[in-house]
Order: sequence, then structure tokens, then C-alpha cells
Amino acid sequence: MSNTSSAGLFFLQMLFSIAILFTLLRFLFQLLRVDYYNPISQMVTRFTDPLLQPLRSLIPSNRTIDGASLVVLFLLQYLHLFIITQLRDLDANPLGLAILASAELLSLATSLLFWSILILAVLSWFQPHTQHPGVSLLNQITDPLMRPIRRWMPPAGGVDFSPILAMLAIKMAEFILIAPLQDIAAHLLQG
Repeated sequence: MSNTSSAGLFFLQMLFSIAILFTLLRFLFQLLRVDYYNPISQMVTRFTDPLLQPLRSLIPSNRTIDGASLVVLFLLQYLHLFIITQLRDLDANPLGLAILASAELLSLATSLLFWSILILAVLSWFQPHTQHPGVSLLNQITDPLMRPIRRWMPPAGGVDFSPILAMLAIKMAEFILIAPLQDIAAHLLQG
């Protein structure tokens, strides 16, 4: 692969990665009922609307699950993997790619959650009560996971151990759920 084609592949992967990340955020924002008036939420909405608006009338949604976002998210990840396999002359088993696309999306969601919790934990050491829209957004994203853990294990002596437990739970979910899906996909793509 020449330097020019490597640069083109890198650029293509970056475009797909940004589109997938923003679409995942849009899906999660609706699922977790994140504040729509947050400037970051509005930016994500404006970025993803051109991808999602054409499908809104075709794909049903309810109050929490945005069907169009979910379908576009899966199609973007699948197309991204398909293009990579074609450019690298690999076998493009449709079922293997579908399983791998699902695993990659779950991996991205868990990574997003893991890093959100870590960032909030570090920020709590320096500015525990900031009103920045990004911090507010991270709190809203992580709260559904953190709330039950904090009820089960309240802060002890002024130290909150719930972020550590939440990050361990996320990593365990990656080992138990995502890694086997990736193994199945790899087996299907090789065979």
C-alpha cells in the first residue's frame, strides 16, 4: 500500500469514526434523556440531523430508543468494516461483519462510558462542583450506572469508591460480552 493510499485510508477511517461517534452520542443522548438544551447536545444533533432526517419517517422510534440513530449507527459501522476488508483484500463474510460491527459499537459505548467516569473522577479532585456543559453532560451519561452503585456503596470517609467499581464492571462486561462477540466474528471472517 502506497503512502498516498495509506493517507486516504486514514482519512476515510477518521471520517467514519467521527460519524459513528456522533451518531452513537445522539443515540445515547436520547436513550439517557440528556438535556437537549446543552450546547454539546445541540451540536451533536445538528451534526447528525443530515444523516438521520431522511430515515425518521421510515424507521419507528419511541420515547427512549431512536430507531433511526440505531440503524444508521449499525450501517455506518458495517460499511466502515466492509470498506476496510475490501481495501485489504480480506474475506467479507456478511454475518461476521455484522457481528463484528455490533461488537465494535458495544466496545465504543463501553469505552465512552469508562472514559466519562474516569474524567469525572479526576475532575472531582480539582473542580468538584463545576457547571461546565461538558461536565454536566458526562454526569448525565454516567448517572444511570453510578446511581445504583452509590446506593449500594455510599462514600466512606468522604471518599467515593463507586467510580472504581463502575469502571471494573465496565471492563468485566467487555471481557464477558464484547470479547466473545469479537472472537465469533474473527472465526467467521477467517473461515
